[in-house]
Amino acid sequence: MTERPSYEELKRRIRDLRSEIEKLRESESRLLENLERYQIHFSLTMDVIYTLDAGLNVTSVSPSVGRVLGYSPEELTGRPFPGLNVLAPEYLEPALVDVMKVFSGESVRASIYEFITRTGRRVFGEVSGVPLIRDGKVTAVVSVARDITGRLEMEKSLRESEERFRAVFDSAQDCIFIKDSTLRYTFVNPFMTRLLGLSAQEILGKYDADIFDAETSARLRRSDRRVIEGEISKEELDLRIGRELLTFHIIKVPMPDGSGKFSGLCGIARNITERKRFEQKLHAKEKQLKLQAGNLEEMNTALKVLLDHRDQEHKKLREDIVQRAGSLLYPYLDRLKRAGLDGRLGVYLDIIRTNLDELISPFAEGASAEYRSLTPAEITVADLVKQGKTTKEIAELMNVSPHAVSFHRANIRRKLRLRHKKANLRSHLLQPGDGKSDLP
Repeated sequence: MTERPSYEELKRRIRDLRSEIEKLRESESRLLENLERYQIHFSLTMDVIYTLDAGLNVTSVSPSVGRVLGYSPEELTGRPFPGLNVLAPEYLEPALVDVMKVFSGESVRASIYEFITRTGRRVFGEVSGVPLIRDGKVTAVVSVARDITGRLEMEKSLRESEERFRAVFDSAQDCIFIKDSTLRYTFVNPFMTRLLGLSAQEILGKYDADIFDAETSARLRRSDRRVIEGEISKEELDLRIGRELLTFHIIKVPMPDGSGKFSGLCGIARNITERKRFEQKLHAKEKQLKLQAGNLEEMNTALKVLLDHRDQEHKKLREDIVQRAGSLLYPYLDRLKRAGLDGRLGVYLDIIRTNLDELISPFAEGASAEYRSLTPAEITVADLVKQGKTTKEIAELMNVSPHAVSFHRANIRRKLRLRHKKANLRSHLLQPGDGKSDLP
């Protein structure tokens, strides 16, 4: 027969039960708090957290799956993972292999898979999984998938940019270099190494003083310090490379480090030696052309003076011929005409007069406008007036009356537009003509 517990024993057992109940309540409370925190984290996480059981069925999935793939958790929970069609076909087999490795207790590195959203858009996710162990057995796999599409696109863009930069950097026919805040070279392109005749290893980590002469390195250091302080530098500099003195156009800009300070500088140096030589030759040529132009201008001035003098001489010669013909030939032809030659002599006289007119006409055209407008008799009178002859003397020489000479003088003044003017006829005729006609 079982012995009944005493009253004291019952009280002790009740106290123990109450203590156990209190512990259970505390444990339950902690579990509820942990569960609540888990649910909050589960619902707020930006990553997709999902669980697969041994049959590869989805037993849970975080609400973030809606943001990433466009599905609600209810649409995926309880369904076999391979049949969800949320994984790109070419990634399904590698993903299942990784899941089975986790079930077998193997450690699996995070893998990148391509997922398919509800709209058919493809996104990349970085997936890592851990085993859920109960009673010493792996009963499920808890996986975390992080959307890295943006990161991969950025990496691709950066990679393409780097490739383009590298292509430009390597193929550039200018020296491209980067220096840190201490002005040591941290990057140089192949063209610069070829120009200096040094390898990249012989330049990187060095200062300008290790590569160039003291004067050049000091000048470079001064401009570099201004650039490190935020200034953009543009300068032309002569550098002795080997035995040759080359001229470079150098542009340097500061490189910010993101905190408002400058961590170094980037520079481009272009060899402009040939251009400078060409500019010097061009400048010398321009100077020479200016000198030649000045000489030509002086020669043109002298030539113009000579040509003007020659024209004046030709003009004077033509006028002399016309005047002499008018004073030495035509008066006597007129006398012969008045003498009354008959027959052949009269015909010969007319022929002589006609031929003389033809001979004199080119010279009369080249003479001044004054003489082109005068008759032969008026030309004779004008020539005698220029010689200082009086009206009476002219009448005797021409065998005409003084009245006829006065008539010719009046016609000459009229044709020369000297009527109603106090100008002296002889003084006017003695003035050198300018070759321009005063007559309409």
